[in-house]
Amino acid sequence: MNRSHVDCTIVGMRRSPVVTALVLAVLASGCQDAGDGGAVATVSPSTSTSPSTSVAPPATDVDATEPATTEPATTEPATTEPATTEPATTEPAVPTATYEVATLEGSVTDPARDRQIPYLVYAPVGLDGAVPLILVSHGGAGSARGHLSAPHLGTTFATGGFVAIHVGHLPSDSPGGQLGDRPADITFLLDQLEAGAIEFPATFTGTIDLTRVGHTGHSFGAYTSHAVAGATYASTSGTYVDERIDAIAPISPQGPDQMGGFDRGPDDNTWMTVTIPSYNLIGGAEVDSNAVDSIVRPGWRLAPFDRYPGTSDTFRSIIADQTHSDMWRTGSTEVQQFVAGEILEFMRIYVAGDTSACDIGVGALTSVTLERHPAETGSLLDTCG
Repeated sequence: MNRSHVDCTIVGMRRSPVVTALVLAVLASGCQDAGDGGAVATVSPSTSTSPSTSVAPPATDVDATEPATTEPATTEPATTEPATTEPATTEPAVPTATYEVATLEGSVTDPARDRQIPYLVYAPVGLDGAVPLILVSHGGAGSARGHLSAPHLGTTFATGGFVAIHVGHLPSDSPGGQLGDRPADITFLLDQLEAGAIEFPATFTGTIDLTRVGHTGHSFGAYTSHAVAGATYASTSGTYVDERIDAIAPISPQGPDQMGGFDRGPDDNTWMTVTIPSYNLIGGAEVDSNAVDSIVRPGWRLAPFDRYPGTSDTFRSIIADQTHSDMWRTGSTEVQQFVAGEILEFMRIYVAGDTSACDIGVGALTSVTLERHPAETGSLLDTCG
């Protein structure tokens, strides 16, 4: 492979001050008020509920406990008819403004697996037309409350003009069951969106554009991103690729010898079959080890970005001093804003199709590196500067 490589250090910020101020306010509050059946989200102080504990198996890259979460005010789906998910006949919406956010919690059941999939929708109020989608997967070995965690992500994405759906991945019968259950959860939820079986807040007046879909996730959620993007794992038969996924942003992705990942060289590894745009975000304090330190190896988490095949634009940011948990729930407001904002800008380009801003790698933090590998053909990096 002969790929050009661009390195730079982030030193400035060009994003809209309105978006920045709104995201900071939401992050400072730590909650959304979903209101009555999907009311506009409001920012107010709240007390977090106590999470239950989920013990991680020694060889999996997950936190020892579930993320701290806050309950949304609405816990049952609205009684209105599900919003249609067929692409609108008008031009697809290209989000360029700042939107208020409405939320709604619901669940669907996959009868083939007798498995419930809870979800929490974050939707932009007042955005009509066919709206792009970002799916979000939490970490951990399975949780009944995972879809309630990291509200800064869904809020930021919806504020920026996407529908975001945080997907809950319940515990499996065995730790290895998550390897198959998680990507299957994503595929089933997309199937339900196609069928119009997913509830949305009443104030969301657009439709979901299933031709523009992104996925992001942390830790085991990063595995989920790679799995639905076509990564090949030795522990599973075949792949779990879902062709509806246009781009992924794995947060704290795994290196080899974890979850069936392997690296035998540039032409024989887990990530060489990931051919869509990807943005890896990694904490500087977690680069060399997995979450439970059962694997400690220099540059361990760097492997996916280094092994992508060069068919699409790929990015990697390393945020100095941040731990595994900081990249999801315990990082400062500024770190959470940076992670959410970077993913939003990446998805604007590679999911929504808006190359007018191209602000990947332009955030408020100064202790961040950005690396870019342009696609061998058809790269958008030149367009984005």
